[in-house]
Amino acid sequence: MIQDNATAGGVVPMFDAEQTVGATLAGIRRRTYQVLDIVVVDDESTDGSASIVTACAEKDQRILFYLRTRRG
Repeated sequence: MIQDNATAGGVVPMFDAEQTVGATLAGIRRRTYQVLDIVVVDDESTDGSASIVTACAEKDQRILFYLRTRRG
């Protein structure tokens, strides 16, 4: 049973996930936790997935978006 003040956090690693990231975030956002942090880490996607996450983050302040630059 989830308590009324339950908190949760999740990290979503992403690379070229344009086909799936919208549904993934929608599923996570439906959780009933009072406090929910969703961190999406993009590994330099080359498709439109970053735009999808940016649009979701503009609508939902619980989504934090980070672009990871490759170092090798």
